[in-house]
Amino acid sequence: MKKIIANKTLIAGLVTCTFSLTVTAVHANTVTLLDENFDDATNTTIQSLLSSNPSSLPAGTAWSSTGNANSVNLRLGSDSINTYNSGNPLQRFATSVGSNFFLPATAANKFLVMGDDSGQLAGSSSSGTFGFAMPFTLASGTTDITVSFDWVLSAFLLGSGGDTDQFQVGIGGNNFNINAPLTTAANVLDQSIAISGKTYGPDSVNLAVNTLGTTDVNGQYWLSFGYLENVSSQTNGAVGIDNIKITANVTPVPLPAAVWIFLTGFMGFLALGKRNRLAV
Repeated sequence: MKKIIANKTLIAGLVTCTFSLTVTAVHANTVTLLDENFDDATNTTIQSLLSSNPSSLPAGTAWSSTGNANSVNLRLGSDSINTYNSGNPLQRFATSVGSNFFLPATAANKFLVMGDDSGQLAGSSSSGTFGFAMPFTLASGTTDITVSFDWVLSAFLLGSGGDTDQFQVGIGGNNFNINAPLTTAANVLDQSIAISGKTYGPDSVNLAVNTLGTTDVNGQYWLSFGYLENVSSQTNGAVGIDNIKITANVTPVPLPAAVWIFLTGFMGFLALGKRNRLAV
């Protein structure tokens, strides 16, 4: 009788394990593909051209500028552009008096700026197209991705007439060109400011894999940030970016071989239990 009870216990355990394997195989997992907040940058100056500190960014990170190369740079959280200017609120990123947009407002916190090379938005604008992009690779079984980041676009009128500046974020793959960062296969964000104004995030956008297009020759996609400061230079603007993250929903590949092994064992124990009962 003890043998029969023991066999039943083993069989119940095998059934539970087999069921667990089968159920687990259909549950999606969340995988982080990209995570960058710029805080690991070693340069502690107020402005640092990205090319002077590439090791702090993911391998393959690229940037471009058709105008002033210093208009793509890193800033400290304590930089003046991160605060509020009561005289002209559009000259800085913060949205209210006594506040800072990117927190904490310390030298340990860093964020990316495109479209301005020093201090607050003042003086002459840096017209041109500026780009920043980081490569990432999809995990096997990815069904969709979520792109999130903090951002602010601020611009103010310098002269008469004004123009339109544009900030665009997207995913590129095959034929992606860092020198054309506003041209991507999948759109994440598209914001523009005419004459003067301020708009900001954070944003979190979900994209199905079939909307991303094909990968580049290295099997990678690119998360691209592009900023166009109109050539007429009537509107002086800049974009601030921080806390960039991409996560993927991944459906695990089923494990039919493992399931069959457990089912085979299960059937064997059934036969063994039947033989033991006959013997008793």
